[in-house]
Amino acid sequence: MIMIIGSQHDDILYFESVITNKREELVMGKFKVTIGTIFNQAVMLVDQVKTNYLSSALTLYLIEKYFVILVLVVGRCIAYSKDLKPLDIVISKRVVLGDVDQVNEDNVKYGQIPGFDQVFDASEDVVSYIESAFEKRTYSVYKEANFISTSVDYHKPEQIYDIEEFDHILGYDTNVVFDTNTGGVALACSLTRVPFVSIKVVERYLDKNSDVNTYLKAMKEYVNVGKAVVTCIGDIGRNEIITEGGK
Repeated sequence: MIMIIGSQHDDILYFESVITNKREELVMGKFKVTIGTIFNQAVMLVDQVKTNYLSSALTLYLIEKYFVILVLVVGRCIAYSKDLKPLDIVISKRVVLGDVDQVNEDNVKYGQIPGFDQVFDASEDVVSYIESAFEKRTYSVYKEANFISTSVDYHKPEQIYDIEEFDHILGYDTNVVFDTNTGGVALACSLTRVPFVSIKVVERYLDKNSDVNTYLKAMKEYVNVGKAVVTCIGDIGRNEIITEGGK
C-alpha cells in the first residue's frame, strides 16, 4: 500500500477525487483514513497530521498495520532561501530535524537523534519518477529541496536564530524549506526501511505572513502535485521500482 499524508484535508482533496473502491476506517480510535485504489495500486489517504510528533507515531503504526511500501507527504511549506519562490513545487532531497538538540552527546550534530544519521535521504528512485511525472503531466516549476522539519510553525526570522549561521541553516544555504511533518515521516520510514518523498508547494517566505490569499494561491498548485503523484503511482505499479530502504 502507498500512503499519502497531509497536514490539512485540503492537501489530499485531489486524491480523494480520483481514488476508487473507496472506504474509510478509524485507526487508533481517533484518526480517519481513506483506503482505495489508484491505477490498481492500494492507496491510503491520511490528513490532519500537523506535527512531527504525530507524523512519526502515526506513520510507524500505519506502516506496520497496513504493510505500507511507500510514504508520500504533500501540502505546503515555507521557503528560507531566495532561490525558491512562492508557488514553486519542491521535492525533498534531504530531511533534517531542525528542533533536535543533543549535541552534548559524543559525535552528535545539531538536528541529529543519537543513534541515527543527521540527514534522512528521500528515495532517489521515487524522486526520479515524480520528476518525470511533473514533466509529462504539468508545466509547473519543481526543484529538489533540503527540508528542515520541526514541530514549530515558523512565521518570523527570530524563531530560527539557534539554527541559522551566516545564511546557512544546519549547513544548507540553497533550496531550503521548512515544514512540520516530513521529519517525523522520515524517522518512521528510517526505522522500518520504507522509502519516502515529500512533495510540497511553497506558500511564502519565512519573513512573510500567511493569510487567506497565500493559502489559496498555494492550493492552486495542488492539482499539479496531484497529477504528478498519481502518474508516479501508475509508473511505480508498472515498473515495480520500490526497493527496501528507498535507494
